[in-house]
Amino acid sequence: MSTTPGTTSGTTSQARFDDPGVKSGAPLAAVIGLLGAVGVAASPVVGVGSGRGVDTTGALASAALFAAVCTIIVPLVAVLTSGRRPALAGGLLAGIGAVSLGAAILDVQLFVDAIDANRLDLFRPISAGSIDAGPGAYLALAGHGILVLSGVLGLVAVHRESERDGYGSARAAEFDGRSVGGRIGAWPTALLILAAVVFVLSLFGPSFSSQDPIFLVKPLVDSASATAVGTGLVGVAVLVAVAAALTSISLPVGCGALIGVGLGALAVSGTRVVAGFAAGDRIGVGSGSVVGALAAVVIVVIGVSAPYLASRREADAIPAESVVRAPAKTTKGALKAAMVAQSRAAQARVDRLHRVAGTAAIITAAVAGVGSALPVLSLPDGIPEPSMLSSRVVLLAAAVLLVAALGLFAPGRAAVVRPAVGVLWTTVVMGVAAVMQSAVIATDVPGVGLGAGAFVLCGAAFLAVATGLLVWLAGSAEREDVDTSVDGGSRGLVLLVGGIGAVAVLIGTALPLYRGDAYTAASVLEWPWGIDVWGQLLVGVTVVIAAVIAASARPARGAALLIGSAVAALVYVSEWPLTSSRISDATVGVGAITAATGIVLLLVAAFSSARISETDA
Repeated sequence: MSTTPGTTSGTTSQARFDDPGVKSGAPLAAVIGLLGAVGVAASPVVGVGSGRGVDTTGALASAALFAAVCTIIVPLVAVLTSGRRPALAGGLLAGIGAVSLGAAILDVQLFVDAIDANRLDLFRPISAGSIDAGPGAYLALAGHGILVLSGVLGLVAVHRESERDGYGSARAAEFDGRSVGGRIGAWPTALLILAAVVFVLSLFGPSFSSQDPIFLVKPLVDSASATAVGTGLVGVAVLVAVAAALTSISLPVGCGALIGVGLGALAVSGTRVVAGFAAGDRIGVGSGSVVGALAAVVIVVIGVSAPYLASRREADAIPAESVVRAPAKTTKGALKAAMVAQSRAAQARVDRLHRVAGTAAIITAAVAGVGSALPVLSLPDGIPEPSMLSSRVVLLAAAVLLVAALGLFAPGRAAVVRPAVGVLWTTVVMGVAAVMQSAVIATDVPGVGLGAGAFVLCGAAFLAVATGLLVWLAGSAEREDVDTSVDGGSRGLVLLVGGIGAVAVLIGTALPLYRGDAYTAASVLEWPWGIDVWGQLLVGVTVVIAAVIAASARPARGAALLIGSAVAALVYVSEWPLTSSRISDATVGVGAITAATGIVLLLVAAFSSARISETDA
C-alpha cells in the first residue's frame, strides 16, 4: 500500500483529507442532500393531502418531527464533516440515499390511492372520501429524489477518496486494507447482519394495530403495489448498505454508511412507532414497527461505535506487531514458533466456528422435523387435521441440511462442506414459508387458528437464518488466514455456465412448478405474492449470489458452493412430486423445466471448478 510523503502505513487517513490536489465533491453532495432533507421535513407543513376524507388539522406533529430529525441529521452531519472527512460524509449520504429510493416509491402511493398509504406522520384519513395529493406530496417525493441523487454523489466522493494514498490504513499494519467487518470483530459484525435481517423481516409484520374502520392495516403481501415495492426496496437497501459497509476497507466510509442507512430505516419504522403512540383513539403501534425500529437503532449504535471497536482491536495488535517488526530482539526460531502458534490458534478458532455452525444446522433440522410432525392448525373439536403437503418439503429440506451439517464436524472436510451449507439453509425457510401460506389461508375460516406446529416451524425458519449467519462467520474466519490471491480472479467458464444456470434457477423459482385447470402453483405471476413465493425467491436469489461468488472463490470451495446451489434447487423442484397431488389434473410447469435446466448447468460449472482445483493441486 502506498503512502503519502510524511505518513506511514500505520497512520490514520486523516492526513490525506487536507490534500488540495483532489476535489472529493463531498461538500456539494452534502448540500444537495440537506436541501432534499429539508424538503421532506417541510412536506407535512405544506400539506400532503386535501379533501373531505383527510384530517390535517390534527396532524401527528410528534411523528412528523421525529421523521424530520432522522432525515435531516444525516445530511447535516455530512455538511459539517465534508470538508475534513469527505469519506465519512460520502458514506453517510450513500446510506440515507439508498433508503430514500424506497421512500420515494412509498411517496408515489400518495398520488395513486392516498387512503391506503398509512402515512400517519403526514395525515390521518377520517372518512372514505377521496384524498387529493397536495403540494406537500410533491415536495416529499422531490425531497426523497434529491436525497437519492445526493447518495449517488456521495458514492462518487467515496470513489475519489479511494484513489488517494493511505485509503484503508489503520493504526496496526496487520489491519491495513482489511474490511470493516474484520476490523470491528466477529460478534459486532454478526449483530449487524442479524439486525439487518430482523429489520427486513419486521417489514412483513403489522406496522400499526387499528380498530378504525377507515384506517385499514394490511400485511405487506396484500398491500398496494407502490407500498409493497417501496417497502421491499427499503429492506433491500438496508441489506445492501450493511453488506457494503462491512466489506469496505475504509472505516469512515463503513461507519458513515451504517449510520446513514440506520437513521434512514429509523425514519421509516421509528416514525410509525411514534405515530402509533400519538394516534390516540383506535390506532396503536404494530409489532413490526417496534421490531424494525429496534433493529435500526442497533445498526446506528454499532455504526457510531465502530471506530472505538476497531481501535481496541488495533491497540491489542500493536504490541504483537512491534515484536514481529523487531527481528534484532528475537531469534529466528522464536519467531517461527510464534507464527506456528498463531496459525494453530487461528485454525482452532475456525474449527470451533465450524462446529458451532454445524450444531446450529442440526438443531434447525431437528426443530423443522418436529414442527412438521405437530399440528399446524388449531381446529374445533371433531374436525380432523387436514394434510399439509408442504410439510413434506420441510422434511426433505431438513434431512438434506442435516446430512450436510454432519460434514462440518469432519476433520479436514468442514471447510469444503461449509459453502454448501451456506446455501442449503434457505430451503428450510422456503418449506416453512409454503406451510405458513396454507396455514394463513386456513385461518380465514372461523374457529381455525394456528397450531403448535406453525410456531415451531417459524422458530425453525429463524434458526435457519441464524445458521446461515454462523456459516458466514466461519467462512470469514477461514479467509483471514488464507492467501486468496493465489486463485484470485473470476474463472470465465465457471462464471458463464454457473451464472446462466443460476439465472435459470431464479426464473424457475419465479414461475409455477405445476399447473392445472383450476389451480396453479405459487409464482410471481399472481399479485399479491404469497409468503410461499417469497420463500421460493429467497432460494433463487441466493443461488445467483452463490454462483457469482463461486466464480472468484477458491476452486474447491466454488465447486462446493455450486453443488449446494444445485441441491437447493433440486429441493425446490422436488416440491412438484411431493405436493402436486393436491390437484388431480396437475401437469409440469415452466418453473420445473427451467429450474431443472439450471441444476444441470450448475453441476457442469461445479465440475469445471473442481477440475481447476485438481489442476492446481
